[in-house]
Amino acid sequence: MTAEAQQPTDVNKVARIAALRARYEELREAGQARGRFEAAIAAAPHIGRQISPDLVQGRTSVPAGWYWFGRVNRGTCLRIDNKQGTAGVACLLWNASDPSERFCATDTIKVQWTARIGRGRMLLSDMGRVLASIIDDNCERHDILLGVGLPRADDSSSPLTSRRATENLAIVATKLGLGPRDVHAPVTFFAPVTCFDQRFKWDASVRLADTYVDLYAEIDLLVGISNTQHPLAPPEAASTVIDAVLWQPQRLHLSRFCREATAEAVRAYSRTDAYLTELDGEG
Repeated sequence: MTAEAQQPTDVNKVARIAALRARYEELREAGQARGRFEAAIAAAPHIGRQISPDLVQGRTSVPAGWYWFGRVNRGTCLRIDNKQGTAGVACLLWNASDPSERFCATDTIKVQWTARIGRGRMLLSDMGRVLASIIDDNCERHDILLGVGLPRADDSSSPLTSRRATENLAIVATKLGLGPRDVHAPVTFFAPVTCFDQRFKWDASVRLADTYVDLYAEIDLLVGISNTQHPLAPPEAASTVIDAVLWQPQRLHLSRFCREATAEAVRAYSRTDAYLTELDGEG
């Protein structure tokens, strides 16, 4: 084939790539809803540090290197309270009615067009439904990309007293009646990871002490957390005790500002509402 014959094909390819890129940018702009999202979040009241003791259903202290698991019913909040500044808390979520549906990091990022997960954002399942809404968060530096690192080395280089998140989350799954295939990539709260010069790095300038995140269960959930150091955290950013607090909000529609913040959120909650209507009908 001559160069003259190839040229129109190359031109068409370049034009198609440009058109696809333009369409992507258009969808991203609409999905990120710059301005609309920030306004919705700014207008919503914060929960605040103090929760009335009358609302607290249970509080568990989770030592460094240990784990917590439990059921979080629809309409209940789970606060992960990081008063002492632990360096990363890995969290897994499953649909309590059908644990084959679980938290999906890739869908959470893709649907919301961002890996910056914080107040006003959703934690989505692999079925495109909202498992939990982040209704309050005074840290807003969490990692949804890097996972929990390698398991403990089975040799003398790794002390028997050390624990890794991979082990803890596997134990959590087992105690919830699940298996190895149910252990998936988690979201790690209180992990200020940044990407600079094409590398992920830990941002040591972020203060983690006295931070917390409130997860509002949109469906009945099974939840497991591992209080173990993030793989990128420096040695001095050690894990410390955290609290897992279950509390019952008094205010209705607590997560409405999350559901109305973007068009993508409206669609995700619509799918969730339809599922819950069907599930309640079967009950």
